[in-house]
Amino acid sequence: MANVVTTQTLADGDKHTTVLLTGVLDTGNEANAIKVDVSALVAMANGNVPTRVDVKRIQYAVSGSLKVLLTWEATADVTFAALSGQGEICAERFGGLTNNAGAGITGDIGLATAGYAAGTETYTVLLELQKRG
Repeated sequence: MANVVTTQTLADGDKHTTVLLTGVLDTGNEANAIKVDVSALVAMANGNVPTRVDVKRIQYAVSGSLKVLLTWEATADVTFAALSGQGEICAERFGGLTNNAGAGITGDIGLATAGYAAGTETYTVLLELQKRG
């Protein structure tokens, strides 16, 4: 069988977006791929197309030895979360995790995995995002 990964936009309003990422890996790690393309999101209330998102909350469940790496996409991608096990990261109190990727910043969010050993490993990641732009 092959790895099966999905990206599902659960809500996309004028200020916030919620995205569900899932993966069932049985052949190896997932290479870095864009999971949130900000240019494809609904325009904000002011009519502007978003250029970045802040991550307000991450809820996740990652099986076994697998690790999920979330990155800000840029000339040199910047990892902003390394997830393993299960849990929640709530960044709302301080305004969210802000994209500071630097040169070549796209505003997009990428995902890669590390640590796949054998058998079937899975991940589920729920991202709550606030649009900027």
